[in-house]
Amino acid sequence: MSFGYGKTVCAQNTSEGASQFQVSGDIQLKLVTLDELPVDGGFKLPETTYSDVVSALRVSWQPTPDVIFRSWLKTEFRNYVKNRSANRYRFLDEIVFHELSVEFTDLMSDRLDLKIGRFPMHYGRGLQILESSPLDAERSYGFNGIRGRFKFAHYKLDLIGIYSPEEDEYLINNKHKKIGFLESDERGVVAYLTSNDKSATAGLPSDIYYMFKHERPRFGQSDVYLHTLGFIWPLQWTEQFSSYWELARQGGHRRGGGDVRAWLSDFSMNYQWPDKAWQPEVFFANYYLSGDDPTTSTEENWHGLWARWPQYSYFLVWQFIPRIGDWTNINWSRLGLRLRPGDRTRFEMSIGPVYAPEKGLGGGDHRGNLLIAILNHRFTSRFSVMARAEFFESGDFHPEQDRSPEPVFWMEIAQNRTIFPGKPGCNLNTNSDGLEVLRHPSGSRRCSTVSR
Repeated sequence: MSFGYGKTVCAQNTSEGASQFQVSGDIQLKLVTLDELPVDGGFKLPETTYSDVVSALRVSWQPTPDVIFRSWLKTEFRNYVKNRSANRYRFLDEIVFHELSVEFTDLMSDRLDLKIGRFPMHYGRGLQILESSPLDAERSYGFNGIRGRFKFAHYKLDLIGIYSPEEDEYLINNKHKKIGFLESDERGVVAYLTSNDKSATAGLPSDIYYMFKHERPRFGQSDVYLHTLGFIWPLQWTEQFSSYWELARQGGHRRGGGDVRAWLSDFSMNYQWPDKAWQPEVFFANYYLSGDDPTTSTEENWHGLWARWPQYSYFLVWQFIPRIGDWTNINWSRLGLRLRPGDRTRFEMSIGPVYAPEKGLGGGDHRGNLLIAILNHRFTSRFSVMARAEFFESGDFHPEQDRSPEPVFWMEIAQNRTIFPGKPGCNLNTNSDGLEVLRHPSGSRRCSTVSR
């Protein structure tokens, strides 16, 4: 369990033609309990309980209407209850730049926005691009890169170059933590086409993308070169019934030989009663990532690109150790219910079996059964709480000695933290944590928000 409080201070000048300046900050406090969990590596994680503090300071300056500078500093420290040897850092040790960028807007007669530096990115449900540095916990997920956004009548096209270093060269007060970002350097190029006029493109895919990524050697394997092509297709069948489908094909090769061929599918159907009390909504979802067939020379397992974060489950993200957060070899179906008891309260629960396309060390393909419950409540515009619990019953995918006779669990309560306010003059919004990011993708303009 945990709780948190976010404090934001804003100073700005909104007069026409004047430069605009904003300063904001927040702090997140939480307590996390993780029960023993069997993982793909053939062992169980020990029971873990820790408190976590993540603090942030954001500064933005807009000297002209078409230029904005952004800086976002973050630091995190934990206090483990049992593994006290891990408590080797203190408050304000190793501050990282989550964002340090400049953006030029409305270039080429309002046809191009250009952003350069280090900055967060989020597309779709974050299953391809969201997390740049999975090894540094929650401090940073900003990307080093350059993004050109070409704007058309009904679409926008983002062309992105990404460089993710193994370690950050611009850490501040790096004395005790010395935590790397990645196992090795990464480079990539992305072309992402998104609809910005839902009425004009109704019935068509809203997102189409191509991504190239080069990962340097890691986990005892050579360089890998990945090409991923996919689309997102949301459909509003009636006022109450909707569906969502993301499908991606991944190909590539390793240096020295060996092909990569993998698939991703994320499908969901929702039916809601907006006029009923508590606005009930039921949904069915299936998340499929191909696994590697050990009898072939081809790698059929999905490679997670820039998406090594909890995604739909804070529990399952640990399953893929030693490649923590590298989602692969999963076929997870679930039924769920969402309720809104009030304007400030949301509740969600889902349950379903988790299978694997390829068998695990236990000889079977059943990872287990997973139940997730989430409660969000906003007390004020600056203070809100999220309670989340996940219960997992392990199956025959895991060796018998690693299976728990009773369901294991993950429990957390944390605030919904205030995040980057975007364009100076916009309201400072608080977005929710966890699955809320999956239902509310960030906007395309400067007033966008992203939660994680």
